[in-house]
Amino acid sequence: MQLQFLQKIFTTFTAIICAFGIPFNLLSFFIYTRPSFRNRSINILLAALSFSDLNCCLLTVPVFANSHLENVLETYLIACSTFYLYPVIIMFQSLSVWLLVSITIDRYLAVCHPFMVNTYCTKNRAFITVAFVMIFSFAYNFVRYWEFSIIKLDQFNRTGKPENYTVVPNDLIITNLRENTTFMLWYQNVATLLSQFLLPLVVLCVLNLKVARTIMKASEQRRELVASVKREHSTAKMMIMVVIVFLVCYTFSFVLNVLEVFSPSIFQSDLGYFLNDVNNILIIINSSSPFYFYYNYSTRFRNQARRLYFLKWCFSQDLNIYDTENATRSNMDTKFKESMVSLKGEASTNPTPTNRLSPQMFTKPCNI
Repeated sequence: MQLQFLQKIFTTFTAIICAFGIPFNLLSFFIYTRPSFRNRSINILLAALSFSDLNCCLLTVPVFANSHLENVLETYLIACSTFYLYPVIIMFQSLSVWLLVSITIDRYLAVCHPFMVNTYCTKNRAFITVAFVMIFSFAYNFVRYWEFSIIKLDQFNRTGKPENYTVVPNDLIITNLRENTTFMLWYQNVATLLSQFLLPLVVLCVLNLKVARTIMKASEQRRELVASVKREHSTAKMMIMVVIVFLVCYTFSFVLNVLEVFSPSIFQSDLGYFLNDVNNILIIINSSSPFYFYYNYSTRFRNQARRLYFLKWCFSQDLNIYDTENATRSNMDTKFKESMVSLKGEASTNPTPTNRLSPQMFTKPCNI
């Protein structure tokens, strides 16, 4: 009884997170698809990630919270939504995982191998990467349509049921491939663990550690970085935060998949349903949180969001400590004035052309 009560609380909490995640991801997708943002490969990948996370948020409630909609929708309609939309949301979850891996590889090349950026981090390669990852994610998970089958309400066998028994949506969904032990072992357990958890997690951990080490080394050496390098480093920091949230949220899902290998019966009990609800909340938190890091770490994203008509008032009240563009311009003005004083002081003693100010001495503000 307590687990059922907690499930209702988790379902409500999931719906609330989706209510925030949907507009945030929609806004991120809108900004990253603007013409001024489409000239960089990282923005194309981030637009695709926002689109994928948006669909995850949209489909979560009708798929994973359908058992609490029985008083609102018909039983057969709820069963149909689960049957047809469950494979789709799994496809988008897989798409988000591998898009994040692609973004991590892009940032690794930009930070650790900057001379390879113009060769590999191009718009065309970004579009090809998105297309390839999408085809792979949809093709790999398309078989999930055969995991279950659906029957009509009048076909439900009431044998052995009480006369006043109320049919629930799960009664109309019959397992097909899930009854096949070979399928469950090699596809659901082994292949899914490798392709959706182990391989992505290893790539994300290894490459992000190298990126973080490179950024820390550059900071310790106090190097004067040009604007383009600062921009790449700032974007890499943003993506490291996104990856950390991903690792925290998806580690629990990885543990559940390992647990299913050794104890599959646990997910047919109330405890298994409870663990799945917790897992769904973590996945939705992961899909809804990137906007926070985009806004706090990306100056261009933040400025573009503030220009939107319906968000002008909201963002005009916000004094953001991460907005470094104005501070950068202020520092540039101070350097310029100091250089002018030095120039006037030395002009009478050594009036040579080398005393002229060179525009190359100053770096542009870091716009991500």
